[in-house]
Amino acid sequence: MPGVYLAVDVGASRLRAAVFRGDSLEARAEVATPRSGGELAVAEAIVRLAGRLLGGRRPEAVAIASIGPLDLERGWVVNTPNNPLRSFPLRGPVARALRARTVLVNDCVAAVWGEYLLGGGRGMSDLAYVTISTGIGGGFIVDGFLLVGRRGNAHEVGHIVVDLGSDALCGCGGRGHWEALASGSAVPRTAARLAATWRGPETPALAAARRGGLGAPELYRAAREGDEFALHVVDYLNRVHAAGLASVAALYDPQAVFLGGSVYLRNRDLIDPGLTRYLPLYSMTEPPPLKPATFGDDEVLYGALAVAMETPPQLARFQEGPG
Repeated sequence: MPGVYLAVDVGASRLRAAVFRGDSLEARAEVATPRSGGELAVAEAIVRLAGRLLGGRRPEAVAIASIGPLDLERGWVVNTPNNPLRSFPLRGPVARALRARTVLVNDCVAAVWGEYLLGGGRGMSDLAYVTISTGIGGGFIVDGFLLVGRRGNAHEVGHIVVDLGSDALCGCGGRGHWEALASGSAVPRTAARLAATWRGPETPALAAARRGGLGAPELYRAAREGDEFALHVVDYLNRVHAAGLASVAALYDPQAVFLGGSVYLRNRDLIDPGLTRYLPLYSMTEPPPLKPATFGDDEVLYGALAVAMETPPQLARFQEGPG
């Protein structure tokens, strides 16, 4: 009988967990990711979700796919820019509470492993996964080898500098980063900056941007309605995304780039044409094919499942708890 696995997705905004028997989804649950309550708040929330889903069963393995940066030696999230808790342990407290082998991995690294083992990347030896969401991140397989890095952060492409002259401050403290300019959390700041130099007509989106209130959902909704300023901002964001993806292609030479994350998946109609237009302008060679995430909004959960089922050796040395 297939084993029971617990897959966890620790996002900046939402905490999701799912129980799988083999690769078949049995049950799932979701809550807001704790943003206060001390350093154990997120781990305790995972344990509570697990209790609801497992019903007293002991999982064969647990994989926690989390926002980063990570310290895999300690099993912690460290200085994350997208949660006020900043640094907190995950692997140890969960392994002890559930008495199960537990692996911690970056969410995008999990996603690319899921594509490689279970999704559209099967049969490929070189592939990339990039999320465009609250933040921007990536996961990469090169020559069949999953890139992890000494602390688990060999894939933080959201912090590639795409604008040397920009004062846009990233949550990590750096300037001009892809994430600082074009992530979902950056949209209000970027829109406000572009509003200051806009010479076109007055529009509702322009007024919202000047107030600092043009978030990603409002921006893309206004663009679909034909708001000229909103379309201008979307065009700028698409150029930034294309520059970032061209850097990804130059670094990792993938056969395909799988794209996910809530901002991308909900707005493909406005993002894909811009990537098609701009990516060749920034690319060293012919750009790789761009493909939507195989598992959509569940991409990270299926990636965590893949890590739990077939833990790559680069991560196995960091696992904790009984086998």
